[in-house]
Amino acid sequence: MMEDLYMEGEMGEQIVFVTPLSHKMYREAMGHGMGGPEGYFVCSLLKSRPDAGFEILAKAATLEAAELIFRALIGSVKPTLAA
Repeated sequence: MMEDLYMEGEMGEQIVFVTPLSHKMYREAMGHGMGGPEGYFVCSLLKSRPDAGFEILAKAATLEAAELIFRALIGSVKPTLAA
């Protein structure tokens, strides 16, 4: 998965995580129309198929904003804070 994970949690069959993206990863994730790779991205991938890649769910300008989006998606599930 990503090297710079800030938060990670499971939601059903999905793993949801917050991370910045490099220019290359942004292009590979088809992030067109999101204003570029700057900021933090809330992404998901299938637990059963992590090799299939990930999907960008949302973009936030700050880590705090990304955390709010993440918590809204995850709800009461306690997230894992990445070291």
